[in-house]
Amino acid sequence: MKRPLFAFCLFFLLTVRLGLGILGPPEDPYEKDVGKHVFLGTVEKKEFKKEKQVFFLRHVVIDGNEDSTEIENCGLICVTDGDAPEIGARVLVRGDLWLYPVATNPGEFDMRKYYLCQGYGARLNVWDWKHAGGSHDKWREGLWRIRCALGSLYDRLLPEEDAAVMKAMVLGDKGDLSTELKELYQSSGISHILAISGLHISLLGMGLYRLLRKASLPILPSVMVSLFFLVNYAILCGAGTSTLRAVTMFGLMAAADAERRSYDLPTALALSAASTTVTNPYLLLTGAFWLSYAAVCGVAMYAPAVAGELRAEDKRLRKFLQALGSSLGATVFTLPLILKEYYAFPLYGVLLNLLVIPLMSVLMISGLIMLPLGALSIPLGVACGLICHLILSLYRIFCLFFSELPGSVLITGCPSDLQFIAAYAIFGLVILADAKTLGRLLRRFPVRGKAGPVFWMILKAGVSALAIVLLMVRLRPVFALTMLDVGQGDGLCVETEEGCLMIDGGSTSKEELYKYQLGPFLKYRGISRVDYWFLSHPDRDHVSGLKELLADEDCGIRVGALVLPQAFGAEEDFAELCALAAARGTAVVYFAAGDRLHFGELTVESLHPVPGYVCEDVNEYSQILRFEVAGFTAVLGGDATAKSEAEAIENMERGRGSGGMVGSEADGIGKMDSGREAEGCAVDVMKLNHHGSRTSTSQEWLNYLAPRVVLISCGADNPYGHPHEEVLARVEEAGCGIFRTDQDGAVTVTLDPSKGYSIKTYLP
Repeated sequence: MKRPLFAFCLFFLLTVRLGLGILGPPEDPYEKDVGKHVFLGTVEKKEFKKEKQVFFLRHVVIDGNEDSTEIENCGLICVTDGDAPEIGARVLVRGDLWLYPVATNPGEFDMRKYYLCQGYGARLNVWDWKHAGGSHDKWREGLWRIRCALGSLYDRLLPEEDAAVMKAMVLGDKGDLSTELKELYQSSGISHILAISGLHISLLGMGLYRLLRKASLPILPSVMVSLFFLVNYAILCGAGTSTLRAVTMFGLMAAADAERRSYDLPTALALSAASTTVTNPYLLLTGAFWLSYAAVCGVAMYAPAVAGELRAEDKRLRKFLQALGSSLGATVFTLPLILKEYYAFPLYGVLLNLLVIPLMSVLMISGLIMLPLGALSIPLGVACGLICHLILSLYRIFCLFFSELPGSVLITGCPSDLQFIAAYAIFGLVILADAKTLGRLLRRFPVRGKAGPVFWMILKAGVSALAIVLLMVRLRPVFALTMLDVGQGDGLCVETEEGCLMIDGGSTSKEELYKYQLGPFLKYRGISRVDYWFLSHPDRDHVSGLKELLADEDCGIRVGALVLPQAFGAEEDFAELCALAAARGTAVVYFAAGDRLHFGELTVESLHPVPGYVCEDVNEYSQILRFEVAGFTAVLGGDATAKSEAEAIENMERGRGSGGMVGSEADGIGKMDSGREAEGCAVDVMKLNHHGSRTSTSQEWLNYLAPRVVLISCGADNPYGHPHEEVLARVEEAGCGIFRTDQDGAVTVTLDPSKGYSIKTYLP
């Protein structure tokens, strides 16, 4: 068997990952300790984050009592405005315990799961701390101070943004990176340059090793000195996943050289991954771990398998083809993981990396040289820093240029587990299948001579392209209604085979709602265009997320038309949103009682307000919408009051129509018309108006609609007490099924015309 150690390590990793997939992430041991303020622990490491110091506690004891049970495998992240204690010190810390939030919507980043998998269960906002006896780790504390001193040098020698990038690249300190820059690099596909990786290790480790060998130092001492230096460098940089991977692989390569053995990269890669997860297997649940190793596999294994037999006589052409192959290999091989984690990928990332990566060595060498020069003479350090500034400025220009091109970010949605596994199975076959094997399989099509390598490359590239196409296939539902957990607010998404509709999208309890909830959900579902966005009324808890989307020209999601209530004063109330819509090329149309939108098989009908409706409270003119498709009906009503409900019933009974539609035609799928006939109003699903407030969902409204299922959008522990007890009592007495976002997270109603509708909650 070839590479038995590689096969064993790969089997080990896949077995552990499968087991963790069944068991899930670890439980949070601090969940029951909210409200406690005193903790005893040992400082493991430290970081800077936005002018605050962060220290990480291990071996934590609740209440600071040594007789209490120690939490072995889950630490605390402590944030302080003052100085942090020394690394290795045993300290008594007082502060407010804060649990990281869990994801409650599809596509939303699960912060609690992420930190638990890293080995930390909660955050402590520190009031004060004191030593609890014993000494600290002088060596690691010394490395920390060296890191701080080097970071200060970058701050003195470079502009603020450049210094933040160099500290991230060289020292592993990302605390000063701006959100805007991180998002620019990530959306452009070059965020990997901010991680300590193989390039750093090859420059530092291999550079030192070769220097020692040229100085006639024997192999073993050269290996030991180089490895000692790199291990300390890894500790200094925070010992991230990519750093540990690179250091472990360097150690194996140096050991092979010392023993006069051949170095096998796939085996070293698998052994590095297995050894890293022995100490913390939950790293296998994080996308960053797999992306780090998949990128190396793409460059070192996948790219040579596809084009390894091609040869170019011209040296410059050969180098260009190697660079292109490496960039393509890393991009293709990490693509399933990127789509699984981010639901989109930068279309021009390969081309951008061809411009960025060749300059990385120059940037790194300049960034390293400027430190000793700057320590000797500030002008010399600044002069050397001009090279770094020039390269980083070019990076920004490149990123901004490609981000302006059409389709710079392709939103594909999250592939299913079956698609994900199938894609990597195909990539594995591409790597394993050599020309002889393929020749035996394709005996009828023998290819010889110079055309052979080109043929096999095209064949393997074609198979890989098929895997990518399969990865991006998305089956649209006949009808799916998702009530998102937006905290205290409303946000609903309707998906059909024709496209997507949204109803509201705002919150008063969650900041940056589009960035953290609405946007990730839409991308997760592969939605790059919302055809119609209905807004019930202009209150912040119904429109804040949409404002963020319209204000962000680079978000990658288009809105075809805003659909507003045709009430008196609505145009003025929605003026800010209409201005943002006009700037984005989004149409604005008005909807009134009796108007209908035909969207494929789906019909959306306005039940309230009547055209030109006059009221003092904007809640009263909230749109009440009725959705009907394949015999399924749903009614959604924003913050409509009991008065609005009574008027909606009257409108339905009278079959009132608006006789027209005010506003521009919508640029999208669908057709609007006016007029309706009186009909029955029993519904399958109804959303409680005004988050379950006692001023809405009257007994008359419940009796008239007779819903089978009731949805409630409300924030956990909201200050208004929504939903109110008397409303819940009425709903329960009516025998309705109840689903609420504060308890169930996002709620999705999916229709199968042959089986009826089913309801799924995001939280168990």
